[in-house]
Amino acid sequence: MPIDTVKGQYGHVPSSVYLPDMELIDGTVIARHGSLIRVQVENRPLLVTARRNLTWEGGTPEAPKIVVGDRVSVERGTSDGVIVAVRERSSCLMRKAIASPQPQILAANIDQALLIFATKNPEPKVGLLDRFLVASHLAGITPVITFNKIDQGEGRTKAWTKLYSGLGYTVLQVSARSSWGLGQVKRLLPNRTTLFCGPSGAGKSSLLNAVYPGFKLRVGGLSEATGKGKHTTTRAELMPLPFGGFVVDTPGLKEFGIWEITSEALQHAFPEISENLGNCHFSNCSHVHEPKCGVKDAVETGLIDRGRYRSYCQLLEEIG
Repeated sequence: MPIDTVKGQYGHVPSSVYLPDMELIDGTVIARHGSLIRVQVENRPLLVTARRNLTWEGGTPEAPKIVVGDRVSVERGTSDGVIVAVRERSSCLMRKAIASPQPQILAANIDQALLIFATKNPEPKVGLLDRFLVASHLAGITPVITFNKIDQGEGRTKAWTKLYSGLGYTVLQVSARSSWGLGQVKRLLPNRTTLFCGPSGAGKSSLLNAVYPGFKLRVGGLSEATGKGKHTTTRAELMPLPFGGFVVDTPGLKEFGIWEITSEALQHAFPEISENLGNCHFSNCSHVHEPKCGVKDAVETGLIDRGRYRSYCQLLEEIG
């Protein structure tokens, strides 16, 4: 027997979660404050809670927790609203959580991710960038490598810009302080949901303020003691843009563990390795120990960057 449903903006909600004397409205989660969830409904935010037994469209996900970017149905009556259903996610960027068997989802329903690194201060780490790129590949999210603070000099990122653009990635060089290259960022944002992520101190909040000063985000610098970035964003938050689209500001990340990836999927997350798979003698080649390996040959001849190859080997070792 088919399940009776009630129509909402994003689809149908089972009538078992809807009461006739209630108003059912659809919205997007823009922030979480403990057990309270802020939902954007048209042009107004609502502060609501979530029903214990939620309906998850498409089945219960690996991490059944409402996150920023989730599209939800809210039941409203005379009291405050309650989230009763969560729509199926088109994408979600996740990482291995610290001391937890479940993944940590940074945000859901993301179209693209600006991976923001400073040209220096703090010094960029290619291993962390490669992890972000692998996670974006797995999530089906378009990555945009963004080197901020270009007004302080290119540093090592000059070579990285050539390397990653040669691999087919979009690479931007910008300065939130001087507004250099800001137009490139603004043109990417309308009518899309864009995640801003990267290490602390890279200038994510400064760049968002430069894109739209109305955000008025708190900006931090570097710790004089450690030379590392100080956290100014403490939780992920989705913010609407006046010219259409949304951006997600996220806390700075010092590390990024990849969640449940196979060795085969890892190979294809590195385009230069994927292109050389057919040159290996063994069909199940790991590209680490085997002889007659086309990938290792490409590393030796310089066709594959050694730093990128090290990132691949490190992730392969973590898979076990």
